[in-house]
Amino acid sequence: MIYLDYNATTPLLPYARLAMVEAFDCLGNPSSVHSHGRAARKSLEKARSQTAEYFDLAPRNITFTSGATEANNMILKGFEGNVFVSAVEHDSALNIRKDAAIIPVDRNGIVILDVLAQLLKDSSTPALVCILAVNNETGVIQPIDEILKICQSNNAHLHVDAVQAVGKISLPWQNISSFTISAHKFGGPKGVGALIINGPLQLKILIEGGGQERGVRAGTENIIGIVGMGAALATPQFDWQKLLPLQKKLETSLLKACPDAIIFGREATRISNTTSIAMPGVSSEVQLIHFDLHNISVSSGAACSSGKVKASHVLKAMGISDELSKCALRISYGWKTTEDNIDHCIAAWINLLQTQAKKPKEIHDA
Repeated sequence: MIYLDYNATTPLLPYARLAMVEAFDCLGNPSSVHSHGRAARKSLEKARSQTAEYFDLAPRNITFTSGATEANNMILKGFEGNVFVSAVEHDSALNIRKDAAIIPVDRNGIVILDVLAQLLKDSSTPALVCILAVNNETGVIQPIDEILKICQSNNAHLHVDAVQAVGKISLPWQNISSFTISAHKFGGPKGVGALIINGPLQLKILIEGGGQERGVRAGTENIIGIVGMGAALATPQFDWQKLLPLQKKLETSLLKACPDAIIFGREATRISNTTSIAMPGVSSEVQLIHFDLHNISVSSGAACSSGKVKASHVLKAMGISDELSKCALRISYGWKTTEDNIDHCIAAWINLLQTQAKKPKEIHDA
């Protein structure tokens, strides 16, 4: 089996796995005052410190959640004022505020900065701008530094969905009003993440109860998951730039085999582990089944649509037709990906291309 769906979730890092196994023996509730409780609290706060250290922030900035979806909800639902979200946001941001204004993007999926600046200039109330730093479907990197300057000059808050950015690119973490992360995108476990806030910012408390996480997020903390996330961030980070030769080989080979194929966001700055490509005339569903039969796991786009294959709102915002969008495939790779894996992927693609090319002739001959 070849796994090429790192943007959906990544393999658990060995150090994170080891830390989690040890955490299974942590009996106490971190809210208890006895020795078992204090031991659990120590594990919890160690993970908080590891998370804070990674971003060069204070531990008090970190609130543990079930993931970035919950954390995005807390920020977007809590903010009182005008909210602006880019047209290529993850559903956990795009579908939260029905009153949010949409920031358009260009054909590569990059936020149109002049439009953003004008929107903020025209805003009569405090404003919150929500931006996905790295697009989960195309790998396109937003110009966060420039967006931050625009926000600061207009006294607007910037909230960044940093799920696909952690470990891959550097961001001005200390200057961003708030950002969200999910552990399973950088080698930690599923079902745990964090909301990270720099300074005072309104948020919606979604889960009320015993006052855990300084009253921001109630409920007994997921010690095992949190420990795994902290350990993943404390692990020496993989150099994602090492994947550039694999990305170049994959994309060059696919375009050579099918010159009509389109790589989305190709003209923009992208992360080195993502290729979003369409084979015109061949549906995403057919491609997914074909690759799966060849023991290769890829995706048609975001992995948060209940297993459905549907037209991408990201590609639509980039001006891509629904017909072409429904032919899109996302191939994402990481630290366990080998050149041999990429070669198999290329071979499976060419095999599918040849199979599809024969179909019209067979029908005509019949």
